[in-house]
Order: sequence, then structure tokens, then C-alpha cells
Amino acid sequence: MLGGLLPEPMTPIADGTRWVLSIVVLAAPALIVGALSPAIATLIRRGLAGKFVAAVLAWFVFATIMGSLLGMIVAAIVFRLPFTPGGGAFSDASAMLSELRGGKASIAVIAVAISIIIGLMGVKIEWIYQILRRVEHAIARAGASIAIALVPLVLALGIMIGVSFGARLGMGHYALMILYSAGMAVIWWLLYFVLFLPVLGGVRDRAKLMREYYIPTALFAAGTCSSLATIPVNIANVKKYGAREEVADFVVPIGAVVHKGASAMQYMAYGPMIAGYVFGLEVGWAHMLVVWPFIVLYTMAAPGVPGAMGLALWTGVLFASLLRLEEPLRTTFVGTWVALAGGVPDMFRTSGNATADGFAAIIFSNRFEKYFSRSHIPVGPAISPSVAVPLPDLSTRKTEP
Repeated sequence: MLGGLLPEPMTPIADGTRWVLSIVVLAAPALIVGALSPAIATLIRRGLAGKFVAAVLAWFVFATIMGSLLGMIVAAIVFRLPFTPGGGAFSDASAMLSELRGGKASIAVIAVAISIIIGLMGVKIEWIYQILRRVEHAIARAGASIAIALVPLVLALGIMIGVSFGARLGMGHYALMILYSAGMAVIWWLLYFVLFLPVLGGVRDRAKLMREYYIPTALFAAGTCSSLATIPVNIANVKKYGAREEVADFVVPIGAVVHKGASAMQYMAYGPMIAGYVFGLEVGWAHMLVVWPFIVLYTMAAPGVPGAMGLALWTGVLFASLLRLEEPLRTTFVGTWVALAGGVPDMFRTSGNATADGFAAIIFSNRFEKYFSRSHIPVGPAISPSVAVPLPDLSTRKTEP
């Protein structure tokens, strides 16, 4: 509203915000490497072994892919994306892939590849792993400070949107984004409560699940906008509902690191909303199919980075590069993407991500005796959000009294 009602006095703030954001965009690859490399090294050194661990990781990969496809379908229905692309759509897709190989978007993809290489080196070389751990802890400690810095930054981004679109249109876009995110959050919730939990997890008393697990966990996740910060509460509530201790202690922390299915769903659906509806750019099925695998990769490669300047920033940069936007439209597009995706929409995404981790723990707990030998149960303590995810010695096992 400030930017729209006072465009001339606020123009310097809008211009300064674009400049700051352009610097942050340049730093995004470093954030990717710093966040992803330690996670890869830790998972391989401590966790990628055993039938149970493999099943949990496979489930989270499936949930992320499924969420992203669901978001694509929602966007196609809401914005009436043509199922049969026009004559130039495939050539556009080919051009976007060329842009991805040689343009600015390739920097982020290269950063992910570098993260994998460094993470693999950390598995074998102890001193590299110790450096990665220190980087991981530094990012975790910086989280609180970055969260405070995001308050004036989000205000500045809002001013930039107001200057660009006007007060009424800017507020209208944000209100529409809230409703859009809320609708997708309901779809994500129904998917678990109607299909996954009763069919795969054998859950019958869903009222108890709502009361003892879902509502308190979802509210806390929404308040923090962080799956990592929600880990202790998530574990406590899912155990209160009745999930096995050894399952909850493993599934929830791993899910907070590698699983963001609700985010994958919503960021896929944001493309036609922001690029098509807000900016009037042409987005079709071909564009969505090209960007889809990278959204899946980004959502699974975003541990430890605050959401507004992490995943939202990366996906905004990706769409801007794939659509071949030039300055100053490129920075305005990315800033608008980050601003519209932050705040209340981020609450819906985080609640969906965190509670889906708990739902996974419930599903695996209820099916544990049938599919997994007790000799392969990973046992470990609840995880603090400020430390690396510990995956315990798989040779130990827990016996019931």
C-alpha cells in the first residue's frame, strides 16, 4: 500500500530493493552448495543403508514428485493451460532447455552438481566432512538473524510491488495468492486424510489424529515457517498420537531435510499464477514440463536455508531464466515471486511439509511389523533443528519392555 499510494517517495526504496535482491540472486548458488553438501555427506555416511531407510527415502521422493505433478494439474485447471500445446510451444521448450544449459539458470543447476561432488568427497575425506559440518552449523546459527532481516526485506519487497503495480493491484495479487495457497493446502490435506492415511497407514480414527497430532503441529509449523524448527514438536506430537518411538525419531528429521512435497506442489502451481496472471507472460504445458524436474530437485535440495530467500528465490530465478526475462523485468519478477510466496502462503506450505513428515512416520509405524525386521530398526534421539541430522548405528536395536 505504501508503494502504491506514495510511488514517487518510495521509488528509491524499490530501486534499492531490486539492487539488494540482485546481489542475493548472485549469492544463491553459494547457499545451495552450503546447504546441500553437508546434507548429502551426512545421509551417505550415516543413513543410506537398510530396507527401512531405503523405504523412507523412496517414500519422500515419491511424495515430492507426486506433489509437483499435483501442482501442475491444479495450475492447468485453474489457468486453463492447453493440453495440446500450440505450434511454437515445443520450440519454446527447446529454447528454454538451451537457456538452462548455457544461461543464468545453469548456475543454480551447476551449484547442485557441485554440491553432490563435494558431498561425496565429504563421505570419504574426514577433514572435508568436518568443514561441511561447520558450514551447516553456521547456516543454522544464522537462521535466526536472517529471519529478523527478512522482516524489513519483505516490507521493502511489498513497497517494490506497490510501486510496480499500484496499491490496489498489489494487495489484490497477494490476497489472491493467499487464497490460491490455501486451496492447494486443502487439496494436500485431503490427499493424506482421504487416501494415504486410511489406505496405506490403516488410520481409522482421524478425529483423534486431528486433535492430538495435526492441529497442534500444523499451527506450530505455520508460526515458525520452518520444518527444521518444528522437528521437536513434530516428534513429540506424533509419538503422543501413537507412532513408534524408533520410527518417529528417524522419519521426522529426515523428512524435514529431504521432503518438501507441499512446497513442490505449490511452487509448480505458482508459475502460471505469477508469470501468467500477474505479469501476463505466456506459460503452457511445455514450459511446465521443462521446469518440473528442476522444481523437484530444488525442493529436495533446500535444507537449512530460510524459505523466503531459499527455495522461493531459487524457483523465482529458475522461472525468470526459463522465460528469458531481461533486466529490469527479471529482478522485478524475482522480487515479486519472493514477496508473493512469503508470509501467509509460506505458512500453508510449511504446515503441509511438516505434517506430511509426521503422517509418513504414522504410516511406517503402522506397517512396520509387516514389512521391516526389528533387527534393522534405526534407533536415535530426537533431533535439534540446529544440528546435523544424526542417523544412528543400524546395528543396534530397541526392545520393548
